[in-house]
Amino acid sequence: MTLSVIGAGHRGGDAYGDYCLRHPEHARVVAVAEPDDRRRAEFADLHGIPAERQYATWEELLAAGRLSDGLVVSSPDLVRQGPVVGGARLGYGLLVEKPFAPDEAQLDAMVAEIARTDALVGVAHVLRYTSFYATLKELVEQGTIGRLVHLDQTEDIGYWHFAHSYVRGSWRKAADATPMLLAKSCHDLDIITWLVGLDCTHVESTGSLTHFRPEQAPDGAPERCTDGCPAASTCPFYAPRLYLDRLADHHQLPVTAVTREPGRAARLEALRSGPYGRCVYRSDNDVVDHQTVTLTFAGGVLATLRTAAFTASNTRTIRLLGSHGEISGRLDTGEIEVRRFLPAPGQEIGTWHPWDRDALGRSGPRDDETWTVNAGPVDDPDLEGRPGRRASDGHAGGDDGLMREFVERLRLRREGAAVSMPTHVRDAERSHRIAFAAERSRREGRTVEMSA
Repeated sequence: MTLSVIGAGHRGGDAYGDYCLRHPEHARVVAVAEPDDRRRAEFADLHGIPAERQYATWEELLAAGRLSDGLVVSSPDLVRQGPVVGGARLGYGLLVEKPFAPDEAQLDAMVAEIARTDALVGVAHVLRYTSFYATLKELVEQGTIGRLVHLDQTEDIGYWHFAHSYVRGSWRKAADATPMLLAKSCHDLDIITWLVGLDCTHVESTGSLTHFRPEQAPDGAPERCTDGCPAASTCPFYAPRLYLDRLADHHQLPVTAVTREPGRAARLEALRSGPYGRCVYRSDNDVVDHQTVTLTFAGGVLATLRTAAFTASNTRTIRLLGSHGEISGRLDTGEIEVRRFLPAPGQEIGTWHPWDRDALGRSGPRDDETWTVNAGPVDDPDLEGRPGRRASDGHAGGDDGLMREFVERLRLRREGAAVSMPTHVRDAERSHRIAFAAERSRREGRTVEMSA
C-alpha cells in the first residue's frame, strides 16, 4: 500500500514512517508534507521520496490530488480539521493521530464530513492494539470476573516526562494545543469506554496546576537552569542533568525535541536558548499537573481515571472489579493477575490456565482461584535477522499493531471490500466528548450529564 504523510515528526516520522521502513513489503511512503525543511529532507531521503512529492504544507499536498492509498495525518493538535476533511473529500483512507479534534466544534464538523464522504478513517488509539489491553478485553467479554462493576485506570506520567512535555514542551499551554487530559489521556478514556462497552451518562472531574508554579520555585532560582541555579543539585527537574548527563548517549526523543544537532555542545546551547532549558517553576505553562475523572455508565458501572506528574513510574495500571472476581494489570511489564472468587468446576475459561496459586504469599485454606497472564510486548517475527528497533518499542507494540491493521484495511478497501477500522471515528467521538465534558466539570465544579 502507498501512503502520504502530513507531519514528519515523532509520530509521523519515527512511528508510522518507521514502520514502512521496517516493512517495505507492506507499505511505502510516496509523499510528505512537513514545514521544517531539515526534517522534511531527512524523511524524504529515508523513504526515497522525489522532490516533486515533498511539500512544505498540508494544503500543497492536498492540492496535488490523491497521491496514494492512505493518508497519515500527524500534524500538530490544532491542525486536524483541514487535513482530515480535505483527505476525506479526495478519497484517501485516513489514519489520524490523536487527539482527533481539539474542540467540539471541529469534532462536529469532521464527523459530519466523514459521514458524508463515507471515508475509511482510523484514529490512533494505539493501546487497543497492544496484547495487554486486548487480553483484558477478552477476559472481560468471556465473563471471567462476572459482570463488570468498577474500573480504575491510572496513567503515571513520569516526573521527567511531564516536565519535558507539559511544562517546557509543546503541550504546556491548552490554548496552543489541547487540555492535558485530551492530549495525554484520550488513550485512557478510549480504553475505559472500550472495556466497559456501555454509554457514559455522567462525568465528574477535579484537578489543577499545583506544583509547577512560580511560588514553588527554590529560593534564588533563575529563569533558566543554565543561569547558575543554586538548587541544581537538589532539583529533580534540573535540565542539564536530564538532557546532558542522564541522556548523554540517547539520540531519540526526548532529546530530539530539544535539538536535532548532535553533540553535547549543541544540546547545551539549545538549553540556553530554547524552551527545554527553562526553570519548570518559571515557564508559561498552564495545563493541570494532576487530574481525576469519574465516569458513570449505564447500568451503574463506575470508572475512574487518575493521571499525575508526581511519580517516577511512566506507565499505566488498571483494576477491573466484577461480581465474581477481579483483574489487575500493569502495562510496562505486561503482567495481568486474575482472581476469581470461586473457581468454575470443570470449566475452562478461554485459553488461560491457573498458574502459581501461592504467588501472593498467602497461607491456609483457599477457595478462590488466582493466575497470572503475561501479555507483554513481543518481538515482531517479521523482523527476525533485520536491524532496527523491536515492534514493542512504540506503546508496548500498539504502534505497529495499528499500522498493520490500517495497511490491511487499505488493501481490503482497494479490493472492493466495505471495511472500517476498529478504532473508528465513532469511538474517538465518544472518548473525546467525555474529555470535553471532564474539562467543563473541572473548570465549573459540577457533574456534567452526557447527551443521549
